[in-house]
Amino acid sequence: MSALSALDRDDLDAVQTMLNACIDALLEPSLWYWALGLTLGCALIGALLGMAKGRWMWGFLWGLALGPIGWIVVMLSASKLPLCPECAKPNPPGLKRCRHCGTDLALAASRSSRSRLRDANQSRNWK
Repeated sequence: MSALSALDRDDLDAVQTMLNACIDALLEPSLWYWALGLTLGCALIGALLGMAKGRWMWGFLWGLALGPIGWIVVMLSASKLPLCPECAKPNPPGLKRCRHCGTDLALAASRSSRSRLRDANQSRNWK
């Protein structure tokens, strides 16, 4: 700030020199490498957090757009992973048995018409 207060605003050459110095600082390649690296790092962490919820692309985009705030959005979002009819914990699609309680997912989902997730077999492809 002292450089700006010492600047003579009537001296156009001094103002132009100061402007050129500011533009050179903003166009410094190492600054842009850091900004790009941090942005991609935030996006990758968002994708990893989104994978835990079954929404990796959603996590990637939120991490890319908002960084750590996007991570919070992803962690507070609802999971898209199918839930076990017995223990109600999320499981990756395509599993035959719940990884938490060992229940046969296809059998448990089709057990009765009152099963909590009877239609999960049709919509989430438990086979």
